Amino acid sequence: MSKVSGFQPAAICNIVLLGHTGAGKTTLAEAILHKCGAIPRVGTVTAGTTTSDFEPEARAHQHSTNSTLLFGTIAGRQINVIDTPGSPELIGHALSALPAVETAVIVVNANSGVELGTRRLFHAAGEAGLARMIVVNRIDEKPAGLPALVDQLKDVFGAALHCINLPCKGGSDVVDCFDHEAGDADFGSVADVHKEMLESTIEVDDNDLERYLSGETIDVAKLREDFVEAMNRGHVVPILFTCATKEVGVDDLLHILTQEAPTPATARPRRLRRGTELVEVPCDTAKPLIGHIFKVATDPYLGKLAMVRILQGKLDGTSSFVVGNSKKPLKAGHILKLQGKSHFELGSAAYAGDLVTIAKLDDLRLDTILHDPAAPDDLTPDRPKYPTPTYTIAVVSKNKTDEVKMSSGLTRLVEEDPTLRGGQDSVTHELVLSGIGELHIRITLEKLKNRFNLEVTSRPPTIAYRETITGRAEGHYRLKKQTGGAGQFGEVYLRVEPLPRGTGFEFVDEVRGGAVPSNYIPACNNGCEDAMVAGVIAGFPVHDVRVTLYDGKSHAVDSKDIAFRTASKYATREAMRNARPVLLEPIVNLEISVPEAHTGDITSDLKNRRGQVIGVDVENAQTVVRATAPLSELGRYASQLRAMTGGYGSFVMELSHYDVVPHLVQQKIAAERNPAPDVEE
Repeated sequence: MSKVSGFQPAAICNIVLLGHTGAGKTTLAEAILHKCGAIPRVGTVTAGTTTSDFEPEARAHQHSTNSTLLFGTIAGRQINVIDTPGSPELIGHALSALPAVETAVIVVNANSGVELGTRRLFHAAGEAGLARMIVVNRIDEKPAGLPALVDQLKDVFGAALHCINLPCKGGSDVVDCFDHEAGDADFGSVADVHKEMLESTIEVDDNDLERYLSGETIDVAKLREDFVEAMNRGHVVPILFTCATKEVGVDDLLHILTQEAPTPATARPRRLRRGTELVEVPCDTAKPLIGHIFKVATDPYLGKLAMVRILQGKLDGTSSFVVGNSKKPLKAGHILKLQGKSHFELGSAAYAGDLVTIAKLDDLRLDTILHDPAAPDDLTPDRPKYPTPTYTIAVVSKNKTDEVKMSSGLTRLVEEDPTLRGGQDSVTHELVLSGIGELHIRITLEKLKNRFNLEVTSRPPTIAYRETITGRAEGHYRLKKQTGGAGQFGEVYLRVEPLPRGTGFEFVDEVRGGAVPSNYIPACNNGCEDAMVAGVIAGFPVHDVRVTLYDGKSHAVDSKDIAFRTASKYATREAMRNARPVLLEPIVNLEISVPEAHTGDITSDLKNRRGQVIGVDVENAQTVVRATAPLSELGRYASQLRAMTGGYGSFVMELSHYDVVPHLVQQKIAAERNPAPDVEE
């Protein structure tokens, strides 16, 4: 295993490449690695030869399906790069990378301009407190449209955006407008752009601004110090231009990253949570170790991998650390640096600010804190706002013998993806998988096949309906069996009545005179509870029913617990059939965010889904529709909402309550379920 050296915080630059699918993030990552001498040639997405997209799913789809760690060294600096997927459905991988870096590089396709992913990730990086820069890529394809694109970027993201370089020579090169006051550009004035960037930068330092206004010259070192502070505050967001396929502008990008972008030593301190309080963690190598596990993955040879941002102190292979409030001491063994699927051993300790990987420790989990035993154990990550998984399917293994293996595989994938949920539904007993959308789930199923050799079938999940009653009714059942020898006998009279929604089940004993001996009353209770397991309409669990046992008969020899339990079950079912039973469906609260122009389409669509709009709020041309709707009407709503809004709609939902299903819908569900008639056990 090849070894590499560790770097001190001031010599590290951590970036995450963000942007919509097709912006060219992976190709830009290749160009960065090539310029750093980390790879001998630039791979391509179409050929499946890039360092980032090494997984079979990424090569099949020809776009990133997971975040990937990369690194290179240039001019005595180490650049750690996290390449992320651009699909909105895979945004969890991009968001989980934000706490690991100081600078977010938002890549924009010069042909497409500002897209859905551009907006979301630009704002997410700002909320995470990161310095941001925008790289306009593929500038050779539509050079005439670049001035209009710069105007669009400034209109959408604000006055903090300033060009730091400009294309020149017909898009075959760029001219640095920060270090140079003059030059030829394909559009705009180098002198004007230089002055604009200079004045915006020194505004963060009152003394430098006063000196500048009085005619003094600010030296380059101080300007760069001000520029870092301006980026940290979000006061300046530089715009750069590249053509990654031809490596145009990549040298200038690397110059800015190594000379002018924040390092772990000059960036805002990373923040962790202590309860509800945010705590800043200084990037100090002399303090006890604190690290944030921002990604986990599985390697076919190394097993479990945990990617760690060293926030404070240093990590080596022999020193002990613990995770969270656990007291179990762990040792890293080998500290690794990942280059896509390849790995290199760190020949020294990993210092604060670095991104490293620990292998073969199953105790390490996503979004947990590892630390020196002497460091505080009550710190937790300030997690990004991950979208709620709303697209759900039920999965079944094609091979019955693979069911345990499939459950284990799903558990592994869920652990790696913060926006994936999976497990057995406690009501329907189906194995369900929830993600952000159809593509997200499809890629997950592909990973099950490629990584674990598991073939599955999928279908819409069964809705967890409930049943209840709306009236009172009597029930009677007499069990008498005589098959030679001791028989079975038990007879009960009972009534059922509805309870308020959410009350559950209640059993009442009103037997008088020992008609049902007291030692059989618990069996009667159990029998009534058995009847609640599957209702009389469609076999769904029954809720909010009181059963009152008031009479019965017994036999001195043949009466047994099982006889009264069985009699009580069937008497209860008979009573429920006559108590106006109804089906209940889950109703969810919805909060739907869409561009204002789509508000009417959304509210009309909700009515067609038996939904009810509760309120509409409009702010900054964005509408938030608050509504309720039956869960059964929202099976493919994530994909349909994106289709209605051109990809700009999103929503979150949570269970609100259960309500009565309309009669026609109830008849349809009952016909589909067709519960079997009662048969004595």
